[in-house]
Amino acid sequence: MLSLPMVTSQKTPAISSKTATPVTSKTSALDRDMAPRALSTEERAVLTEAISRSKGVQAAIDSQWVEFGQWLFTNVFGEDTRSAIEHRDDNPLWSALFALADSAKVRVRHEELERALLTAAYDKRLNSDAWRALDYGRKWRLLRLADEKLLRKAASHVLSANLDTRAVDAYVRNVLAEEGETPVVRVSVPALVGLLDRLSDRTGSKGFGRLLESAAKKLTHDKREALLTSLESARDALDGLHARIKKSSGD
Repeated sequence: MLSLPMVTSQKTPAISSKTATPVTSKTSALDRDMAPRALSTEERAVLTEAISRSKGVQAAIDSQWVEFGQWLFTNVFGEDTRSAIEHRDDNPLWSALFALADSAKVRVRHEELERALLTAAYDKRLNSDAWRALDYGRKWRLLRLADEKLLRKAASHVLSANLDTRAVDAYVRNVLAEEGETPVVRVSVPALVGLLDRLSDRTGSKGFGRLLESAAKKLTHDKREALLTSLESARDALDGLHARIKKSSGD
């Protein structure tokens, strides 16, 4: 299903004594089906270097987000965690910046602004060594838990199990399911419009359709059915949102 920007829980989940089902990183079925041929020794060496360089690029980007988030937390919210986490929409400076997001003036998406700010704010609020030890990419993926006790527990688990980002996403889903909590979406309409526009730009062309059709022909029957199920799920979600908005508008 299509992922909406900045999903947070409005209700504080009950803290369970259960431990969320451990998750490990797995390669998707589609990834395996589309895997390239076996590489030569020389090619494997180049791939190894490419992986190392990509990690360096990501680390540099994450460092910039951390620095920006801390700057926002300090200069926009005066390092007030309550203001930054629970009442940020009441801050006129933040509202002005947020309104400019995903535009020619501020080429940063709405959800990226919130991630940067909230990770910095929770650095102070949680006062957790495990949380501070996590890299930026794993921190913001935990934000959906939205409860301080769950965040501390999750940070310790993610760090001790050394979960990668995909496994962190799965872990968060498991925790929310075991807590019996259905996440409530905090919707930013501009952020959602930007997300949908990017999705349309990327998938709406005839060229993309032809490439996807060609790739799908190479899949096994089971993997092709999995692809169709994902497409149908996204279509149903968007159809439902479209119908709800039209009904509420009286159209």
